[in-house]
This record gives sequence, C-alpha cells and structure tokens, in this order.
Amino acid sequence: MIKLNEYRPVSRLEIPNEQRLISKFPVIDVHNHLGKTIFTNSQITNQSNLKECDPRAVYESTNRFNIRHMVSLDGWPDERLDQHIDAYVDKYPGRFSIFARIDYKRLEEGGFDKWIDNHLASYTGRGITGIKIAKNLGLGIKKKDGRYLKPDDEILRPVWESAAKYNIPVLIHIADPVAFFDKVIDCTNERYEELDEHPDWSFGNKDCPGFRELLDSQENLLGKNPDTRFIIAHVGSHAENLKDVGRMLDTYPNMYVDTAERIAELGRQPYTSRDFLIKYQDRVLYGTDLVPTTDNISGNYRFFETKDEFFPYNSFEEHNQGRWNIYGVYLDDDVLKKIYYENALKVVPGIRKMLNL
Repeated sequence: MIKLNEYRPVSRLEIPNEQRLISKFPVIDVHNHLGKTIFTNSQITNQSNLKECDPRAVYESTNRFNIRHMVSLDGWPDERLDQHIDAYVDKYPGRFSIFARIDYKRLEEGGFDKWIDNHLASYTGRGITGIKIAKNLGLGIKKKDGRYLKPDDEILRPVWESAAKYNIPVLIHIADPVAFFDKVIDCTNERYEELDEHPDWSFGNKDCPGFRELLDSQENLLGKNPDTRFIIAHVGSHAENLKDVGRMLDTYPNMYVDTAERIAELGRQPYTSRDFLIKYQDRVLYGTDLVPTTDNISGNYRFFETKDEFFPYNSFEEHNQGRWNIYGVYLDDDVLKKIYYENALKVVPGIRKMLNL
C-alpha cells in the first residue's frame, strides 16, 4: 500500500509538456516576499534576526525569467526596512521596490496618524511604492478590549487616508482559501494534505472571524474608502468563486486583485478564469508570492500564455495546494500585457517612476 503523501502519478497523456521560462512580455511581480517570516498561532510573527534572501541570486533569477520589476511585501516598520532597501532597492536600481508594513502596536497609543504619515513621507522616495497589510489583521491581532482587529475598523482610517495622500496602493491579504475555514478537516477537504502539513493554517475551530465575516469586512473597507486603491491579494480573497469577485469588482472601482498563489485555483476552472481575466483585464495584476523557480514560473507562464492541458501549477514539494493539475487560458497579447505589467504601472505609479517610464 502506498501512502497518499508518497503518491506521484505520472500522466500518460500525449500532450505538450514543455516548460516555459521566458514570458512573452516582461512581467512586474507585485506580490513577493524577499524576507523571512514565520507563522505562529495563525499570526505572522517577525523573526528578530530576519535574514534577507540572497539579493544577487534573486536579481539573477529576475533576469533569467524576464521579470522587469519585483515588489517585496516585507517592509517591516523597524531597522529591517532600511536593510531591505539597502539590499535590494539601492543595489539594483529599478528592479525592486517594497511595500511598507504597519506598526499595529502604535494604534491605541495615540499619535498613530502622525506616525503613519511621517513614516510614508520618509520612505516613499526611497523605494516604498505601497502598503502591505497581512492576514493577521482580522485573523490574529486583537485590540486592548480583546476583540479581533478587522480591516474595516475605524481606528485604521489614517492608514487608508495616508495611502490616498501619497498616491500609493494598499495590497491587503484578508481571507485565506475557503477550505481553511472548514470546521471538520477530513477526507472531504480538498486541501487536506496542505492543512495536515500546516495545521495552524486551519481557522474553522478558532475564535477568529469566519470567512464570510472577513469578506463583509473587505467590502466595508472598500466602500468606506473610495479614494484609496486596494489590491485585494489572492484574486480578491475568493478565487474559488470568480462570480463573487466579479460582483465586488463591479461594485467597487477602487478594487484590484492580484493572482499570487492562486494559479492553482484559476487553472482548474480555465473557461471561467479566461472569461474573468478578459472581462476584468484592467483590474488584475500579476503576482506569484514565491521567489521564482523553474517550476513555479513555468506554471504561471503556461497558464496565462498557452493552451496547454493538465500540467502542474507548481512543484509538489514546493507547495502542494491541492492534488490537481491546471489548464492554460491562452490570453491575447493586449490582455496579457495589461496583466503582466501595464496594470502595475497604473496602480503602483511609484514603479513607473523607478523605471523612468
């Protein structure tokens, strides 16, 4: 008997199976992580001895895979931000920028509005091109009164107002995959293997907000801050239901989405995904959430550019989201250019400035 986690079936289909390591057009990856983070009790906890990825290796990989610019979302609000800028932005001009993180400890101490304004004023000229809000907002951080701090809380308004003032977007991760919120993780859960490996990613039996409550908070956030551009990470928090994401995009003109770590979801519903990407071609930004390797890059490029069938979205060993393969959506060139780089230049004007375009 073979254990399920050892099962690696080899397809016998006679279909195209070539890696695609060079994109048809240059890409801007708006969702990546070039620093180290650890996940504890469903919260993102910073390591005090944060070590950078090797900048030279990352830079060489961007050249190899035709990545014109990459955004790191690890702009921690302490001395590591300067280290990050030194290692990537200053060393490789025009190739990297950083989205700043928020110091939530200051929220209820007074003077937060001045701190966030000064923080952005100090760094927007040094390679900060946006703000990153991680999923611990909603799923981890609590206020002094014990309630979970959710994205639509009024105490966060200075963040959104400062983003509008400095004309930078907010990239926010609000909800995880729907299967992560199931109360029972058994043989019916399509992400069973992933959750078995990372049990702390399961929220169904925790006292944090549930999936629908988080999406309601997402919509409240978008509706109450029309002057702020929001990139809702991971295909708008609901890649399993593109009709719902489309409804939100229709309702909130300040909403954009990225494709980071959701090629697995998009690629298993290729007809629906192709229609969605064509209809909302001006609202989708390319992102991966992964330092580029031949496996994850090829899966992305094949998905967007080809008619290839039944191919892996990633290496099973790198990140197995679900036991399925995906299909390409063969986008036309004009749509492909928008998703690969044109939308990023529009939504994140700091990148355009860094590239002198």
